[in-house]
Amino acid sequence: MISLFRILRIRRKCMFRQWSVWMIIGMVVVGMLAVGSDAAELNPTPENPVTFRLAYTDNASWPETAKIPEPEHANALIFKSYVETATNGAVMIELYPSSSFASNKEATEMVKAGTLDLCIETGVMGGFFPEYQVINIPYVFRSPEVAWWVFDNSQFWQDLMDQMEAEIGMVCLGMGQNGVRHFTNNTRPIHEPKDMEGIKFRVMQSPIFVKTVEALGAKAIPIAWGELYTSLQTGVIDGQENPISVITFVGKLYEVQEYMTLDGHTWSENMLLMNAATFRSLPENIQQIFRIAGKHAAQADRAAEGLMSRILGMNVLKEHIQIYAPTPEQITLFQQKAQPPVVDWLKEQVGADVVDGFLEAVKEAEVALGYE
Repeated sequence: MISLFRILRIRRKCMFRQWSVWMIIGMVVVGMLAVGSDAAELNPTPENPVTFRLAYTDNASWPETAKIPEPEHANALIFKSYVETATNGAVMIELYPSSSFASNKEATEMVKAGTLDLCIETGVMGGFFPEYQVINIPYVFRSPEVAWWVFDNSQFWQDLMDQMEAEIGMVCLGMGQNGVRHFTNNTRPIHEPKDMEGIKFRVMQSPIFVKTVEALGAKAIPIAWGELYTSLQTGVIDGQENPISVITFVGKLYEVQEYMTLDGHTWSENMLLMNAATFRSLPENIQQIFRIAGKHAAQADRAAEGLMSRILGMNVLKEHIQIYAPTPEQITLFQQKAQPPVVDWLKEQVGADVVDGFLEAVKEAEVALGYE
């Protein structure tokens, strides 16, 4: 089957097109047929199937409606389709979108406890496995492609995920993309770090997000996703930070925000997680199917997020909110203000070896992708 990563690389050389997401999804579905011959060896069997539950935050936006798939939903659809096809129906995946099963943090807690099989986690893993916070070091990734290379190719990341499984009992099956995060607010345009002073920003319930906003001179207030829109509308907080796809299609936050700064301070994930004990109870061939499905699901997730952010999302935002793109020199000011204190703090939390190992993996990715 044609490599989905290669398809995405080709797409990046051109301009993201809306049909690229459908092409990726279609090619994965076609490729599933190639693995059907192994189904007779699987246990459980099609006659006695096992159903696993997968919970996530994004809406079930496709194919139930004519809308494009939101990233987590694209992730879940591909994972479900691949697993069910590759096992010939011996394993079924039941989807719970739109936080219908539990909130993001609650679902992650349930997967850890074994009361939920799978979830797609965004931004809360640092509270369960502190070493994971290295991916949220501000201004560390030059592009999403650098992040993807680290997750898909680096030995550092593989070792870290093995450590995570051993310590907290959760398996990472794939790293999708929630997006590159930007600041919005109702107080003033933000061009440089000094403009952040005193503004109250909602952040996710993760320590490193709090540290990043505070390092830039603003006030960080952790608030659950479900309370964000109302908190902005009523003035409980002045601003927030999220990827473009979330600001537009998922949350419509542009309705209650005036200014946006495209600083790209943090990359955030959609990580497909499974309870480790449940995963290890499966036969090895089904474990492998789950891992392959997770990789393909991550590619679809990244493609959907890229489409929603780079093309469709920006088109919406231009009509509703004042947007400022900092110069490279201004981005350097943000980086110099936020990164050193966050790195120093994180080394105290998880150890210099972990942080330095991650930063070295980022450098390897930059070299591999031709940045240096």
